[in-house]
Amino acid sequence: MTILVPETQLTQQFSVNQPNLSLLAAEYAFILTSQYSHVATPLGVTVIKTNARYSTLSVTFPAGFGNEHKNGIYNWRLNTSNGTTLEAGLVKIVTSPGGSLGIKEFTSTPQTEERVSDVFYRPNY
Repeated sequence: MTILVPETQLTQQFSVNQPNLSLLAAEYAFILTSQYSHVATPLGVTVIKTNARYSTLSVTFPAGFGNEHKNGIYNWRLNTSNGTTLEAGLVKIVTSPGGSLGIKEFTSTPQTEERVSDVFYRPNY
């Protein structure tokens, strides 16, 4: 599954193959675990629609999540309030604008572009 998280709309919806879930908001947790840092991020989840085939959930990401560089593949779990995992899998998170990478751009100037170095060889006797 792929979830696009723009900073302007931090609440996203997705569907899972879990029929007839309870509509009580405090019963479930959506847990993202980064495959890079292995840090779990629990997020609140709300059941919007449920029937005999699937359930549609709404998850709200924390403020600033879309501006951070959080793009990547995550493990996700849908847990009940007592810790039982109902469903788990992989999710690709795409944030927008995505934040910066912290890279400084290097602009070469003509003075440094055409430099030719002199090499002196002094053998050790």
